[in-house]
Order: sequence, then C-alpha cells, then structure tokens
Amino acid sequence: MKVKSWIFKILWSFLGLIVIFLLYSHYEYRHIKIRTIEIKSKDIPKEFNGKRILFVADFQYDTMARYNRKQQKKAIELINSQKKDMILLGGDYATWEKNIPKFYEDAKDIKIPELGVYAIYGNHEYPGEKETAENMKKLGFNLLVNENRKITINNENIYIAGVTDLWHGKPDARKALEGIKKGDFVLFLTHNPEYFEEMVENEKEKADMTLAGHTHGGQVTFLEKLLCQQ
Repeated sequence: MKVKSWIFKILWSFLGLIVIFLLYSHYEYRHIKIRTIEIKSKDIPKEFNGKRILFVADFQYDTMARYNRKQQKKAIELINSQKKDMILLGGDYATWEKNIPKFYEDAKDIKIPELGVYAIYGNHEYPGEKETAENMKKLGFNLLVNENRKITINNENIYIAGVTDLWHGKPDARKALEGIKKGDFVLFLTHNPEYFEEMVENEKEKADMTLAGHTHGGQVTFLEKLLCQQ
C-alpha cells in the first residue's frame, strides 16, 4: 500500500507540473516581451552609434487560424510601435506550407524602417522556400540566402549576413561572409543556433554577433540558470 501511495504521489506531482508548464506557456504566448541589448564593439562605425535593430523570429502561423492570427497581428503592431532603424527576421514564418499566404497577408502591415528589413529561411520554410522568396520580394524585404548586404551611412558600413536553414537548407557561412574583412562589423543570421558550432574559426571571427531563432527563446530555462549558478 505504501508503494502504491508513493507512486500515485509521483504521478500527481508529474501531472501538476505538466499543467503548470501548459498554463505558463499559454501565458507567455499571449504576453510578448521585448528584450533590449546594447551592443558595444570597436568595429561599429561612429555613423551607426545609437542605431536600433529589431530582431524577430518564429511567428509560426499555424492551423489555429483565428487565435494565431490575433496574436500575429498583435506581434506586428508591437513591431511597428518600436523605435528601430532596421528589422531582422530569423525564420519560421508559417508552420505549414499552406499557411504561407496567410502570414504574408498580415506581414504586409510591417512598416519598413529607414535601413530596411532583412530575413532568412527557417526550417519551416521547406518546402515553400520559393513562395517565401516571392512574397519577401513583393514586400520589399531582403532575403539572405547564403549572402550578405552592406548597409551604408555617410560612407561608413556594416554588414548583415545570413545563411539557409541547418536542417533543410545548405547553409554556407563562407559564401555568406564573402567580401567581408575581419575589421568590418557583421551581424550574422542563422535560424538554428547550432550552425554556429559548425562554422570554422575564421568565419566565427568575422561574425561580431550571431542572431538565431528556432529555440523560441527557451521554453524551460530554470535548469540552465541553476547550472550556471553552480
């Protein structure tokens, strides 16, 4: 009897944890947070001091059309309300290929800031990368497919480089960083953060800051914090 009682306690505790995680994930989904990070680097030209870059990833428009679209519109309104000079999009715009048009119906409301919008593919853009590219072009977004773009202000430059998805694309950091010198300031975009570990040292040195999506910010982070404290 004691053994059964002990087992039931464990089961109820486990179920309780699941319910707590589900409730928290629902809360987190509805309450979008903006994190502000100040970037300091000797490679940043003076002309870019004070410039603001907004990075967003993993919209993942899915099958729950009514609720998901409401949240997506909320996210786009939040994007438009932020002070920014450039927008970077980190992939996974729609969960399924059939929902790609639905995402871009709303994405047309994203206001393009002075220095433009730059985007990469995520794993959910495959298949459907061709349709994604066509929609990006129509909206005036710069899609980076193993390539980079030079951003210039008064003859001073920074670079935005981006690769395709690690799982379904053929990411090529060497090609994406082509023409860039070690002293140039580079923001490197990869949907999957694991790709950074596959880059050679020379490529890592060229990328001043790597921005990635895919992990959705990390749904469970308390274990990571506990390990860091130890």
